[in-house]
Amino acid sequence: MAGGSNFFKDNPDIHNNLTADQKFATLFDLLSDEEKEAIGADSAQEYESMWLEMLDSVGDFAGGQLADNSLKVDKEDLKLEDGVVKNPPSIQSNIQTFIELGMHALSLPHSRGGMSAPFLVEFVGNELLARACPSTLLAVSWYGPIANIIELFGSDEIKDQFIPALATAELSGSMALTEPDVGSDLANMRSYSEKQDDGTYKLYGSKQFISNGGGGLSLVITQNKKGAKGLKSINLFVVPQHLEGKPNYTVTKIEEKPGLHGSATCALRFDGSKGWLLGKDGEGFSYMLHLMNEARIAVGFQALGLMEACSRLSSNYANEREAWGKPIARHEQICEKILDMNMETKVFRGLCYRAAYISSLVQLLERRIEDNALGEDKTEELQAQLKSYSKTLREWTPLIKWWAGERSYTIARNTVQIHGGYGFTKEYEAERWVRESLILSIYEGTSEIQALMCIKDTLKSITKNPRRFTEDLFATRMKSLTELDPTRRKYYKIKSIYQNGLLSVVLKMVKNNAKTKFNMEKTTDILNLFNVLKEITTEFDDLAPALLNASRICEMKAIVALSKNALENASISDENRELSERFINRYYPIMLKNKAELEWDDEAVYNACEA
Repeated sequence: MAGGSNFFKDNPDIHNNLTADQKFATLFDLLSDEEKEAIGADSAQEYESMWLEMLDSVGDFAGGQLADNSLKVDKEDLKLEDGVVKNPPSIQSNIQTFIELGMHALSLPHSRGGMSAPFLVEFVGNELLARACPSTLLAVSWYGPIANIIELFGSDEIKDQFIPALATAELSGSMALTEPDVGSDLANMRSYSEKQDDGTYKLYGSKQFISNGGGGLSLVITQNKKGAKGLKSINLFVVPQHLEGKPNYTVTKIEEKPGLHGSATCALRFDGSKGWLLGKDGEGFSYMLHLMNEARIAVGFQALGLMEACSRLSSNYANEREAWGKPIARHEQICEKILDMNMETKVFRGLCYRAAYISSLVQLLERRIEDNALGEDKTEELQAQLKSYSKTLREWTPLIKWWAGERSYTIARNTVQIHGGYGFTKEYEAERWVRESLILSIYEGTSEIQALMCIKDTLKSITKNPRRFTEDLFATRMKSLTELDPTRRKYYKIKSIYQNGLLSVVLKMVKNNAKTKFNMEKTTDILNLFNVLKEITTEFDDLAPALLNASRICEMKAIVALSKNALENASISDENRELSERFINRYYPIMLKNKAELEWDDEAVYNACEA
């Protein structure tokens, strides 16, 4: 393997986040005796050490071969020959080494030939790969996730038929959702299936923009019959690309893209393709959500890799490039950009790692509950934990995906700016990271889709329990006035700004019913708010104010979550404390700006939408 840096060892922040709060000890306690024996770990310490050693290997691979090959991957062309995607030498070499190191089977269970790694380890590995070569990440990140979905929802026959080929990397995978001219509106997809006498199905239709579409196996969603509409008639199928040496579905095109040049984004055609149904008829969309939600968190880790690469590239260049007698890193405007790149990357890492850890807990809790071997009382306790963790994941997932897509581009764009004219040339790497960043706000659900998910769940929470919302609003207001620690006091002010901004949108939606004017500086008005909300939030007649402001609310909610996480991480080190202070200070005025825009009424926008 080529010499170079180790992307795990050269970043202590990764190690600090992984080992904080006894994460691996908690995960180890949730393993069954059989799982502990299969893994070969007799203690939590051994369990932690084995995964840190594995990530050390991933870091060595990423900082060595992947980093060395990254520019070649960006230049070499993928080819489509007789419906088969042909990888060029650089990307093929990367994939082969990845498989030889056994990294493709990290999250697969031991019973299926994998390593039973928690999602946390797999996601951190994704960050290391993304920092070196996002195209390689997209080429090697499908083995475990596809196999795990088959493991969760497939029959024993289907598991035995398809998982072994994924575990040995004979096949890779993809998930085929998007259709031409349909996009995220999956309820109106036109592809469909027909059940056959032998219990299999024939699939018809086309899919577009499918990452790794030539991997050999695809999870495909279609309507359960021709002409059906809606999400409750969607089925999920396992569909091999070849059967008995013949094409089962056709790769018709490899898209030309500005970024991810070494990743095959394919158009697929299904014309009587044979598929095997996963789970129950009509439940396909809910099954696919498992994979989509994991993929959205994975995009957060892909963004982390990009942010880390940009932060280091910018800092190195700015410290070497001199102007007016000193490095440009010491000029105030450039200094602030570099400071905030580093700060934002580390604060975002803290939230992503917590989400991946909780995702790992959810997976293990589901297994232990399914085992039903711990007694009724213990099972009820685990079910309560599972409900709480699942709620947190549902809240955080769109925030992470939104932040990853929107902020990674800004950081990449600033990297070009710091490089000046050199940043606009292909001689330096800066322009490549801008191209690589463009996809993150689009695939696995656009930023706008994430914002809509966020506002939908937020409004649902208010209407379901207006008392809890008003009590929390009042408590936050009091803490913003009485908290002694200045940074924490400003955090509560940030949270209060978000809550008041959200309230202004709610009141706009029900302005015909809400005759009372509220002054959120008055305690009596806050206390009276519940009585009004209780009466008017049972149904919203006009959703336009919420839909128009969904992205602003999503950003504000993300800032609150990131600020809270930054404060929780502040105790890890003096650097983390300084990062939390900087993040909160940096985003406080942005919260005020967003709140002002939420409260601003401009009929021109509504008129344009209705025209």
